[in-house]
Amino acid sequence: MKQDRRGSWYLLTGAVIGIALGLVYSWVISPVEYVNAPPYALRADFKDEYRALIAAAYLYSYDLIRAEDRLAQLKDDDVLQSLTKQAQKALTEGHPEAEVRALGSLALALGQGTAQQVIGTARSTTTASPTPARLRGSTWT
Repeated sequence: MKQDRRGSWYLLTGAVIGIALGLVYSWVISPVEYVNAPPYALRADFKDEYRALIAAAYLYSYDLIRAEDRLAQLKDDDVLQSLTKQAQKALTEGHPEAEVRALGSLALALGQGTAQQVIGTARSTTTASPTPARLRGSTWT
């Protein structure tokens, strides 16, 4: 009688081929596409952009309650600290002044719990209302 010694090699080869085909299918043929992801599931850089857009919307409308609701969707541990850190980071990295001002104004309003003091200072220093398209640009007009 002749013994068959190839059994374990076929099993290992089949497993390797199966894993490789599964990866090719899931990465190349039919990759996962995230659509309408909640804000808390975003990458850190997209969360920063989302905060900047919320701050720009706040400077336009001065609706602190709506800004708080939007920031709550990020599920940050400390919203005020996140905004403050982002404003400082934006200032050191040379982001547009309007973005830094918007983030700082929103952080100040959240820290004080009122938007009344921010309204006077933001309107007197802002020449144009910041919009999301303007915040992303390198120059501010």
